[in-house]
Amino acid sequence: MSNTWPEAAVMMTLSRIAYSSDIPGQLQNKTYATQGDWSVVWGPVDDSYGNLAYVAVSASTGKYALVIRGSETDVSFDTLYNWFYNLYVTWQSPWPYFSAQSQAMISYGSWVQASNLTFASWNGQTLGSFLTTTIPAGTTVAVTGHSLGGNLASVLASWISAQRGPQGDVPDPNTEVYTFAAPSAGNTQFANGFNGRFPTSFRYWNSLDAIPRAWDNLLELDWIYNNIGLPTPGWVQDAVDAMEAALLASEIYYDSYYLQPNGSGNELTGSASPLNTDWLGEVTYQHGGNTYLGLLGAPLVNSSLHIGVGALATGPTLPRPTLDKTKLPPIPGPKITPPGNSTFAYNRRA
Repeated sequence: MSNTWPEAAVMMTLSRIAYSSDIPGQLQNKTYATQGDWSVVWGPVDDSYGNLAYVAVSASTGKYALVIRGSETDVSFDTLYNWFYNLYVTWQSPWPYFSAQSQAMISYGSWVQASNLTFASWNGQTLGSFLTTTIPAGTTVAVTGHSLGGNLASVLASWISAQRGPQGDVPDPNTEVYTFAAPSAGNTQFANGFNGRFPTSFRYWNSLDAIPRAWDNLLELDWIYNNIGLPTPGWVQDAVDAMEAALLASEIYYDSYYLQPNGSGNELTGSASPLNTDWLGEVTYQHGGNTYLGLLGAPLVNSSLHIGVGALATGPTLPRPTLDKTKLPPIPGPKITPPGNSTFAYNRRA
């Protein structure tokens, strides 16, 4: 089959289908950018955190895709606020899978949730085992996800690549990464290691989406919709400023600062919601999977939510980090009041 859609549209469609109650059935839909060319070979499985993963293969190219859906199916500012605390963003753990970047670190919560997915089992085989022992060596594997799924995709891609090779820090031509609307998982050194390891990696973000501002440009939420006539509510600004103060205190403590991989990424120019929403409604609309498909010019996916928990089993897995709670920065940290200007988010890494 000749694929007439750009790879980004295909990967975003796979990511959007992850929210469906019938993933195998949705993949058969030939009107989508996936054109009925992909079929499930592992999963789908929900883990104990509510994150979902499945692996599909393209009949026309033989490429595999690991598709990750985060635990939240209706993302809003409240979700971002909960992620900040529930994902332990202010607690960082050293990431050992980029040997030339010894200072690479990622959030403790991102590591734990990525690790948990590798334990998920389908037909007696864990995801970690399938990815590292069943897919033939030298076969291309694309790792993709939307929202928190994109965050976990960047973590799992680097672990998978370390298991499958090539060894060392040379570029990996067989692992591709496509993330959409993802909050950052790690620090500057993680981003540098990621960029060097994956020559075929892309980060797509909507210019009006709040979620990709996490965590290195968080203060932009204080004015993100001013140009479309939706000033940020005072209580949201207060929450953002509190998160930024806690984040900065943590980053100074670790001397480790969050940074998105892929540089400035692939920005998609968003436009105001046609639904005449309020500020919170705009956040939800701009982050939506179908909004991203629309910005990519791809057909929208009609899907209902998929909920369930799969079994856990043993096998090759990403080990969880050890968290020494006696050596953690305070939360929320020293009382730091961010100045009310746009330079603060950038100057905090100076």
